[in-house]
Amino acid sequence: MKHPISKTAFTPELTLVIDGRSRFVVGWSLSYSENVRGVSEAYRYGIQRYGKPLFVYTDNGSGQKNKTLDAETTGIFPRMGIEHMTGIPGNPQARGIIERLNGVIPYAIAQRAPTYNGRGVDRDNLRRLMVAVESAENAMSQGKQLNTRQRQAVEAVPEWDVVLEIIQEEIDRYNNSHEHSELPKYNGQHLTPARYRDAVLATEGDEIEYLTEVELLEMFMPEEIRTVERGWVRLNNNGYFSHSLADFDGQQVRVAYDMRNAEEVIIRRMDGSFICRAIWNGNTNAAVPKAHMDRAIEQRTARQLERLDKKKQRVIEQSTPAIEHDPLPDFGTLLQGEILQPEEPDYHFLQTDREHFAKKTGTWNKD
Repeated sequence: MKHPISKTAFTPELTLVIDGRSRFVVGWSLSYSENVRGVSEAYRYGIQRYGKPLFVYTDNGSGQKNKTLDAETTGIFPRMGIEHMTGIPGNPQARGIIERLNGVIPYAIAQRAPTYNGRGVDRDNLRRLMVAVESAENAMSQGKQLNTRQRQAVEAVPEWDVVLEIIQEEIDRYNNSHEHSELPKYNGQHLTPARYRDAVLATEGDEIEYLTEVELLEMFMPEEIRTVERGWVRLNNNGYFSHSLADFDGQQVRVAYDMRNAEEVIIRRMDGSFICRAIWNGNTNAAVPKAHMDRAIEQRTARQLERLDKKKQRVIEQSTPAIEHDPLPDFGTLLQGEILQPEEPDYHFLQTDREHFAKKTGTWNKD
């Protein structure tokens, strides 16, 4: 699919949250890569519509096990009273539920895109398409006009919004139409996740805890621990001030922030009780506050450029031939003819030595 910012083709990360008992998909998110923001957004989406779970079970991916979710004081799950498991001893069923779900919904979503590269795809056609996509991206980066083949390839890559619609359609189809083999039967047919969930709630009662919009906003705001300095706290190179912090100078506080809006933060005591909202002011690095998401994008771009620089250096090193030494001069030409001996110095301590030297060299003159 096309990246929503750069418009280049890339593979995003889909996060699904499923109710293990009914197999009903309650939440989902699509993000640029596996990260805690995508995971927390999937949980927020699910809890907003279907209430708070007693516990969650996940794998150990980088987005699943993170201090933003699990830190004892500031983590989202501990603050909400949700137990987070990354493995249930002696119970492989939970892991199996996740694997079976991944084999149904993501597969159905991917098949609806021309760039699908899973089982049953025509490899030759896919290869030609991806070559054309890469060629088109190179042309666009150089400001060149696309030819017909390149333009068709670019149009075949789905837009971000289109993929979001496809995901919701496939999840709705799964919840409402997929007769799940692990669920009970009714009139000889397995129930769908939606019908079974409705039946369970009708029989056992809906005692699920639902959160208000304010609670959802604040509970899913990540937190960092900071120290107050003369009414200020610093977060992500931004400074935030409130007169209410005057009595907390030198004390640690919990700072909750919106990842997309850096205008203000929520300050709490370490026990979680509210202190104030602190407003951005006095940032020395930019004319406007830098949101966590913008900062993350800048950091990712810097890392990508660094990797490209290293790759470029390796290519240069690999393409440079071994050092070739110039041949040594032919000293044979210098050895032809008479070899001249160095002259001996014409100084002597005794007269007899001088006369002996003069006779030897043919310079003797008795006069």
